[in-house]
Amino acid sequence: MKRMASVLLMLAVAGVANATSVRPEITAFQSKERITHLAPGGANAARELDITVQLFDEAGRAVRMPGLSIDLTVNDVDKVQSTVVGRLAGITGVDGAFSGRITFSDCRSSDIKGPIRVHRISNHPEYWDITYADAAIYAGTTRLARFVHVCKEVYRGNRP
Repeated sequence: MKRMASVLLMLAVAGVANATSVRPEITAFQSKERITHLAPGGANAARELDITVQLFDEAGRAVRMPGLSIDLTVNDVDKVQSTVVGRLAGITGVDGAFSGRITFSDCRSSDIKGPIRVHRISNHPEYWDITYADAAIYAGTTRLARFVHVCKEVYRGNRP
């Protein structure tokens, strides 16, 4: 998976004056929710995302550093502000990674898009009206991934 933006964490190695620069990166995220996943602009999620975060060094190699605390936030973003809608904190395991489920609240962006009418391409398409907002996952102030926060889906049946 393509490496995404990261945040540098300066970690002092016990008993050593030098510090090792590592950064968390999202290596996998997915919504298993029962939504259409038809909102434009990227991966869709409405209320939760399953996520895996791995630590990497400056050369891009995975770092095995257990016990490091990682704090993530989910923010609805627009041109003016970024509003926190969810949080996840975790501790890295022996492999330098942790997995968890981020849950988040309703859309809070001032830039909610839609409703737009979308449908699946088929001989008998079904239609939905979807409202959505741009969202991102952050570690500190650094964006690790972006996705589409689905605010509402309304089923319209077989006619547009």
